Amino acid sequence: MNRLYFSSLLRKHCEGSRLYLNHDLTLTQLAEAIGTNRTYLSAYFAQKGITFNIYINRLRIQHFERLYNKAVANYQPISAKQLSCTCGFRSYVTFSEAFKAIKGQNYSEWRKKMSSRP
Repeated sequence: MNRLYFSSLLRKHCEGSRLYLNHDLTLTQLAEAIGTNRTYLSAYFAQKGITFNIYINRLRIQHFERLYNKAVANYQPISAKQLSCTCGFRSYVTFSEAFKAIKGQNYSEWRKKMSSRP
C-alpha cells in the first residue's frame, strides 16, 4: 500500500471537496470516493496510527478553527453550536467530545486562550 498515493487521494477527494463536512460520511463512502475499498482505506489509517473517525474529526475541527478565526477577524458573532453543525458534526455534544480528544482541552478553555492572544 502506497501511503503517499492514499494521502494524495484523500487530500484531493476528501479535503479538497470537503467530503468531511457530510455528517453521514462513512468509511465505505470515502473509500468509494477515492476509488478503493474500505479494507485498504482502513489499513491505511491503521498504518498512520489513527482511525477513520479521528481523521474526519481532525478535518472538521480544523475547519471549525478556520471559521472561528474568520468570524473573529470580521467581528462577527460566534455560535459554537451553529459552527459545529456547519463543520459536519451531528450535534454539539459530538463536537465537544471530538474537540477535547483532538485539542486536549475543551472548547471554552480553547476559546479563552484564543481570546487572550494579542
